[in-house]
Amino acid sequence: MSTPTTSSEADVEGAKRKAPLFLTATARRVVPLGLRQSIVAVLIGVAICFVIILVVADEPFVAFQAFVLGTFRNPYSIGTMLAIATILACTAFASTVGFRAGAFNIGTEGQLVLGGLTAAVVAGSFPTGGILAQIVALLAAAAAGALWILIPTVLRVRWRTNEILTTLMANYIAADIALFMVNNFFRDTTSGAVETPPLDESVWLARILPPSQANIGIVIVILIAVALWIWFDRTRSGKRGEVSGLQPAFAEYLGIRSVSFLRNSMLLSGALAGFAGGLAILGISHSYIEGFSPQYGFLGITVALIGRLRPLGILVAAALYATLITGATAMQSVSDVPFSLVFVLQGILILLITSQRIGSRGGAA
Repeated sequence: MSTPTTSSEADVEGAKRKAPLFLTATARRVVPLGLRQSIVAVLIGVAICFVIILVVADEPFVAFQAFVLGTFRNPYSIGTMLAIATILACTAFASTVGFRAGAFNIGTEGQLVLGGLTAAVVAGSFPTGGILAQIVALLAAAAAGALWILIPTVLRVRWRTNEILTTLMANYIAADIALFMVNNFFRDTTSGAVETPPLDESVWLARILPPSQANIGIVIVILIAVALWIWFDRTRSGKRGEVSGLQPAFAEYLGIRSVSFLRNSMLLSGALAGFAGGLAILGISHSYIEGFSPQYGFLGITVALIGRLRPLGILVAAALYATLITGATAMQSVSDVPFSLVFVLQGILILLITSQRIGSRGGAA
């Protein structure tokens, strides 16, 4: 068998014939927008939001100004934006790792919830506080996220089950499991809310812009971004993974273990989502509270697409999206426009992005 030197259609078809059946499915790969398209998508989304504000607000220009610039009104708002961006970037990394391997992990929200609960329980029961407790709690959160995506991963790898459906449904199961576990084993009996006891301050992630919620987690996320950049762009493993995501059958023909990349990438995706939950608990809420995540997992998918599945782009996109979320809070406080406008923006952005670039030429997911 000679090694092909081109990626012509004949080679690809030959690879499909030679590869095992479970590898010959059409690759499901998100092709990211170009830089100009990403900027245009954001501008169009903001413009549509402005039209909505113009229609519903009594003082539309005051509301729009708060929506766009409200984050920068004081250091506390800037710190809040950084704290939100930290979580969004981590969940976006989780989505990106899956996307680049040809897998759609839609279950990042559920993995984040279980990771957050695990971090709260481990940090709260650890015999000592400090950095050691933080590290153990964050690693446990990552392990919980990876464990929760294990079943969808096995179903996808072994039986070609559509992971979009399995990971999406796993979100609802995760929420119910978390509710059951808190109510029956870990609930703070002195509180009327569904939450675990507050964590000792010694296990909180150090704040970098007090009294805001910005914390050292942003440094951890930047380190993760650097590690992913090196893996994606500077290692043979990263390049092989990209080929596997684009065309698994052809990659298998070249001797690349596509199944291994797919399995490992999905597990890493779940681990990053669970890790994001740990960051949210130790850095922001300091206890597991039902509903602590305002859909960070789903928002991370949007951020990953706006950031073009690139680590640096994701950091910028996370900061931008967090700015709009914080601005929506400011807008709600000075006008009659509700915070939910940011979810309208999210829907618009997803429509603009996915209408062009999801899947293969035919646009099938």
